[in-house]
Amino acid sequence: MITRYKKYLDFLDSKLHKMFDSQRPFIKCKSGCSYCCEEGEYPLSELEFIWLMMGYEGLDQDTKDKVDANIQELISKPRQKMYKCPFLIDKKCSVYNNRAIICRTFGLISYDSKGKKKVPFCVDKDLNYAEVFDKESSKIVALAPDGTEPVAFNIDREFLTNKEFEKEFKIFFGDDKTLYDWLKE
Repeated sequence: MITRYKKYLDFLDSKLHKMFDSQRPFIKCKSGCSYCCEEGEYPLSELEFIWLMMGYEGLDQDTKDKVDANIQELISKPRQKMYKCPFLIDKKCSVYNNRAIICRTFGLISYDSKGKKKVPFCVDKDLNYAEVFDKESSKIVALAPDGTEPVAFNIDREFLTNKEFEKEFKIFFGDDKTLYDWLKE
């Protein structure tokens, strides 16, 4: 199943690479910017969690110890809606190649479940799409200087983990829970 999931991720990453590339004038993501990892809920399917933990198992002991300390700190507190990802070490994802789908898609304009365009929340920190987004009206109001148009993509997690993809790639995503809930088990 993991080999088939890896094929699915290769397919997804290929599509996402093209999406991010087409939106390059608006994307401010770079190494060391971890705003999206500092406060989130991090929904994951069971298959994503297994993949994430496989990445954890491949870490060196020092990094594992740091992640373990972060996990213990997180799960020792009452459940919070938003929290820092425990896999974030020194402003970098320690399991980047094994990160969840929500992490892979963050940064692009997407459609929510009702078909409404939604900009990434880092726009509030003057990051992705900030130059073309009007906070007052909550609308995209400009093109990039090179004429590139801001585009929304259907990268909703529910869509990317639906039965069609399970059937096509012969995988089963399983239950959905937040990272906190998976770690608490």
